[in-house]
Amino acid sequence: MERFRTAIIGTGFGRSVQAVAFQRHEGFELAAIAGTRLAKTRELAASLGIAGAFDDWRRMLDEVRPDLVSIVAPPDLHHPMMLAALERGAHVLCEKPTALNRYQAAEMRDAARRAGKVAAINHEFRFFPARAHAVAMVRRGDIGAPRRGEILGRYPLWWRPETRGWTWLSDARRGGGVLGALGSHHTDCFRQFFGEPLSAWASVRVDQPRRGPTAEQPERRLATADDACTVQYAFASGATAMFDLSACTPYRWERFEIHGEEATLRWDETGYRLWRVVAGKEPEAVELPAALALAPREGDPALVAPFGAMLQHLHAALRGEGSQAPDFDDAVAVQAALDAARESSAAMARVAVDRPAPVPA
Repeated sequence: MERFRTAIIGTGFGRSVQAVAFQRHEGFELAAIAGTRLAKTRELAASLGIAGAFDDWRRMLDEVRPDLVSIVAPPDLHHPMMLAALERGAHVLCEKPTALNRYQAAEMRDAARRAGKVAAINHEFRFFPARAHAVAMVRRGDIGAPRRGEILGRYPLWWRPETRGWTWLSDARRGGGVLGALGSHHTDCFRQFFGEPLSAWASVRVDQPRRGPTAEQPERRLATADDACTVQYAFASGATAMFDLSACTPYRWERFEIHGEEATLRWDETGYRLWRVVAGKEPEAVELPAALALAPREGDPALVAPFGAMLQHLHAALRGEGSQAPDFDDAVAVQAALDAARESSAAMARVAVDRPAPVPA
């Protein structure tokens, strides 16, 4: 099997999820990892058997010259990191949210096209079996025309000041906030069922602004990035979709529903169970195809398995066997919708989604 030398920028999610999945896939050789603290990064690299450990990501790109760069840094760094990786001849996998705004995302997409490189965005939630099969069912007409989508998300990130201290997630200048962190996934979900959103109406807010004190952070700071949001999208078909997210609850819970003219599909936060609901009847469990099955290992973070499934598609695209999905057209479309949501909240009005068209190569 053709192997691609891979470098990861980021030692958080990059270590706990991505490095694990990359090392289990025989088509990737994890050659280097870059973090902000060299001692910590060297320790992580040694524990994973990775030869290269760096605290300067540009130096890593210059010395390692990887085939693929996976960017798992805060969103304000995605744009310069991706452009630098492309300039050095690498393919790119980028975490979401894509960038600080749709213009940066479009520049990243267009640069990849000019370079002739694969550019992937990590919407690994697509590969949870329940969602993947729900998409297939809707597209073959199993619930009639889809008319409405609803996602409710509750997350215990900042339900008390001492729950979690200050990080980039609380800093609007760095691209923090629950809208980008999770609303990006949910926006991508709605796009699969309804197409591109035409407009957004939204409330994007900070409900619990205090961060700390914690054991690691003795001082108290105030968040500038959102910890709650309510977003409604309208689509060309006349369908609408809404997600309501709060990161200030003492528990985690998610519910996903797609309502059609004839039935509703519902799945929960695990992504491994799907129900079809018809008026007047009890929800009926849907058998999921074996081809969509994931094999999560005990002790793994929940996203290792779907990320591993995404790597299968990425590896095929790198070999030239089909196109990458999700790709940077998806990245730009999602970022444009998130921008519209933020603009709507600021204006207290419905805002059209402005999706930048590709610049000819």
